[in-house]
Amino acid sequence: MNILAVNAQLIKDFGVVYKIDSPDLLLDTNTEYKVIFDVYTDNANGEKVNPLLNTVARFINMHAAQGVLLENMKIAVILHGKATKSALSDAPYNELYKIDNPNSKLIAILKNTNVEIFVCGQSYMASKFDVKDKSENVKMALSALTALVEYQNNGYKIINFN
Repeated sequence: MNILAVNAQLIKDFGVVYKIDSPDLLLDTNTEYKVIFDVYTDNANGEKVNPLLNTVARFINMHAAQGVLLENMKIAVILHGKATKSALSDAPYNELYKIDNPNSKLIAILKNTNVEIFVCGQSYMASKFDVKDKSENVKMALSALTALVEYQNNGYKIINFN
């Protein structure tokens, strides 16, 4: 294994990947991959980027470096549970945690990379967040359960690293 990070990342500043010499398992670069990331924890405690959102960037960077075209990566994210706060825009996040949302930049980049990002409406309301405080880069789902079922019905595979 080469311990040097791959320099040509599709998503800059996030999702660092490492070059693996002669891996025994690779993705077929001509296949369309549909993935929904189920993100319900946030071990960053509100102070740093949620490492699970960073994993989404790593998934994209790793497979783009291997030759999988971005248009062959259909990716969605559902935020719920402790990760719900990641969906807040900067001002309301700052009111709660005294810093701007550390996930804002990555969420904007992911959206611009055609990743669909949803927050669970049930978790959002249970957290007593105001709908107007949601980031413009995040869509509202009825629930995480709804999003997971809908995306699975459309052929998406769940990735859950919580």
